[in-house]
Amino acid sequence: MKSKKLMKVMAPVFMVSLSGAVLAGCGTNNQAANTGNGSQAKAQSSSDKGPLKIIMWVNPPAVAAVKKIDAEFQKKYGVKVQLQTTANDTSGYKTLQQTAVQAGTADIMAIQPFDPMPQKMNSNNMSKTQEWAVHNVFVPLNNESWISDFKQNDLNAAAYKGKDYGLVTGVYQTGIFYNKAMFKKYNLKVPTTYNQFISVAKTLKSHNVTPVWTGLAGGATFYTEFMMYPLLQDIFAPSLNGGSVSTALASGKIKWTDPKMQTVFNREKNIASNYLEKNYAGQNWQQMPGAFAAGKAAMLLDGSWDLASVEKANPNMKIGYFPLPGSNTASDNNSVANADLTWTILNNGKHKALAKKWLAFFASKKIYSQYVDMTGISPSESGTFNSKTATIMGQWFGKGRLIKQTADWLIPSGPYYLQSKNFWAAQLKMLQGGMTPTKLAQNYQKSQDQALK
Repeated sequence: MKSKKLMKVMAPVFMVSLSGAVLAGCGTNNQAANTGNGSQAKAQSSSDKGPLKIIMWVNPPAVAAVKKIDAEFQKKYGVKVQLQTTANDTSGYKTLQQTAVQAGTADIMAIQPFDPMPQKMNSNNMSKTQEWAVHNVFVPLNNESWISDFKQNDLNAAAYKGKDYGLVTGVYQTGIFYNKAMFKKYNLKVPTTYNQFISVAKTLKSHNVTPVWTGLAGGATFYTEFMMYPLLQDIFAPSLNGGSVSTALASGKIKWTDPKMQTVFNREKNIASNYLEKNYAGQNWQQMPGAFAAGKAAMLLDGSWDLASVEKANPNMKIGYFPLPGSNTASDNNSVANADLTWTILNNGKHKALAKKWLAFFASKKIYSQYVDMTGISPSESGTFNSKTATIMGQWFGKGRLIKQTADWLIPSGPYYLQSKNFWAAQLKMLQGGMTPTKLAQNYQKSQDQALK
């Protein structure tokens, strides 16, 4: 779609409302694109001492790493850095982002990668981040000195029309982290198939040990994806010839009512009903690492971003990792990976030159190595990086099938069950017995059919 047509279609999204403390919509399509020129640009110079303002969501290890980097940046350049964080939910971080975009209250903003763009771009199916990328809210980074040090495949997760709009800091993986001591105590082997995983869980349960811990409370209902995504990808992998199951669902190549999808949902429900801790929906996601570190379960269903928190809570714990296996054919099972925290520079920020200097500092080998070690992220920068997470994950570190942070079929508005909040709420309802897997599939497909019209 031509950009001119897109602007016309999306114009209502950018109307400004004065009815609340935070303005509705972006309201930045012209302003943000022009703020890099004129008096504001002239005001920036090598003597600019800030303060440099950065916003990001709460991920304890990443926040700790960034605070350390900020202190080192301030010591080296004499520039004060102000870091603001809040929870990554609709009422928290998304509001903080929108305010920054509209009012220029931040210079550097963390985003989730926005690729892939919808196949038919319009105001109903684009996220705010995608809208911002289309409307020049972010500063292109193609000419920065560090850009060639990063893997282009990862940078593509935050690129649009040949412009790299973000420094993709790395890739996280989801799966099962297990307590090696408990596995040894009950003579358990690392499972490579779904049936083997269920056998391990049954053995633990027979010894009154909670097999798997996870937590969905506190705004993390979408963490049900930790079960759905690996099962989905592993079961459909043989029929896709290396293609993306996410894209296949969004395009209609695969239907939610496919019999294989019933297998996915049934296996999800089996795990949730029988082998997760009883109150998984009421357990706060931020308490997951501590609960696992305290020995409340033999396994943790989580993302690799939480490993640093587990190690901090219990430094003596011996941890292993394996992908949650969805198929009974071991060779079809793989880890799930997704690009994560991505730094962007806002066009309407007051200190763009300083922001570029901070990104260059972040990308330097010493500082980036420090970030990788503290967060456990799989690096997007080329080279060899060591971390405790790499040791724990072994052969799986940095590997896996990529599911984008926002799956292709999810949209901000439009057909009910494809809206992110409703999609994951329906998943949880099915897992808890409030909806049959068959009915869930029918509801998803009805919305998908509406989206494809």
